[in-house]
Amino acid sequence: MTQSSKPTSPLDLIVRGGKLVIPGVGQIKSDIGIRGGKVALLGQDLAEPAAEYYDATGRVVLPGIFDPHTHLGNERSYESEAETETRAAVLGGVTTIGIFLRSLEDSYFDHLPSFRRAMDQHSYVDSVFHPQIFTEQQIDEIPGYAEEYGIRSFKFYMSGMPGIVKSVTDDVLLEGFRRVASLGPDAVACVHCETGALIDRARSQLAVRKPEGTLADWEDAHPAIAEALSIQTALYLAKVAGAHLYVVHLSSWQGLDVVRAARRAGANFTVETMTPYLGINSLDTNGFLVKMVPPVRTPEHQAALWKGVLDGSINTVGTDNTSRARSTKRPEAGLHGSRPGYAVLGTHLPALLHYGREAGVPLDILVERATRAPARVYGIYPQKGTIAVGSDADLVVVDLELERVVRAEDLQGMSDFSPFEGKRLRGWPIATIKGGKIVARDGKIVAPANGRYLPRRPGPAPSLEWFDRVRSLELVR
Repeated sequence: MTQSSKPTSPLDLIVRGGKLVIPGVGQIKSDIGIRGGKVALLGQDLAEPAAEYYDATGRVVLPGIFDPHTHLGNERSYESEAETETRAAVLGGVTTIGIFLRSLEDSYFDHLPSFRRAMDQHSYVDSVFHPQIFTEQQIDEIPGYAEEYGIRSFKFYMSGMPGIVKSVTDDVLLEGFRRVASLGPDAVACVHCETGALIDRARSQLAVRKPEGTLADWEDAHPAIAEALSIQTALYLAKVAGAHLYVVHLSSWQGLDVVRAARRAGANFTVETMTPYLGINSLDTNGFLVKMVPPVRTPEHQAALWKGVLDGSINTVGTDNTSRARSTKRPEAGLHGSRPGYAVLGTHLPALLHYGREAGVPLDILVERATRAPARVYGIYPQKGTIAVGSDADLVVVDLELERVVRAEDLQGMSDFSPFEGKRLRGWPIATIKGGKIVARDGKIVAPANGRYLPRRPGPAPSLEWFDRVRSLELVR
């Protein structure tokens, strides 16, 4: 039976013959009728007239991917990266991103107008903002950011990065949590969970012990126990404040153990990991091109994270995209001189599909973690994160058998390297439909950018349906 929003005029686009992967529904054979940037019809063999048709026969059609964790403007101007990095994103099937804005001292009121204008004028994807909070003034202004810009999520660093970003102390963290909680049950407190004192000592000791070293040694600078301990602290402070905690970029089995223990005790919070952690480990031959914070770890951690994705202990998957050029990444500077950060928006979906298949994670679960789950947490579901009548017509058509070797120049972002450089991945997007228009096709941009910033309104508490919750609580690493 055809679902309809009672069309009164010809459709703009019909996507024909594909197998839709709809989170919470499953895989169904259906055409998709699109009008005015929205899904207007779902049904087999749609006979309605349309201005354009796309044949997806033999392919799967996913909701546009929502990467909840990206950074823009760290290397070039914010306006420049709003174009180049979202171009790479949409070519890779990503149609919405969450951006961690950074202002170490200034009020965000000084910068939000230009940030929003850049996304409305230059971006190929839609976006939500997560300001990073460092100062008491910024904490005091959280209600204003919510009121004037529709921002419902904020980030705190329990451990900073020398020369890049600073830590906040536990008292500031608690006050920030309280202010976020005051916005309502839907507001989200995102936290970089590492214990700063442990990291500082580990870095200092590593510099003495190994002035030279390999990528595998970098894990010693950010020990997994620092992640596990800080998750415990953040969970306790979030409980005291009544805030919804979102643990960003989980990287270790020790951290995952803490997550599972907290869930057994009844804690309700959200956990994210990254496709670089799922696809790359500390033995990778790309060396310091793969350096990041927290670090990619040993295969043991990688296997544990995949189990967490499978059983629902890990709810969302992002990238932590922080694009750099080789000249500023400086891999030749070695263990202590090379910088963290890399471009991974364009490989997010292919890496998830390729390594997820190797790990035995069903396609439906991969799609859930990359679409509906983050859209729910950040208050934009069902506008995003599904294929349903009335939802935004953001879709990605995927050839699950298509193999490509990753080359930075093909990704069309600003970076001249990829941490997945030289790797053959199976499962690539062949078309991305954003706002009802085919924007990317066969590795090329075929339409102008049509992204926009998405203000969010107050809503209910973030809701996630844990997959096989009982089994997830029984798993051990």
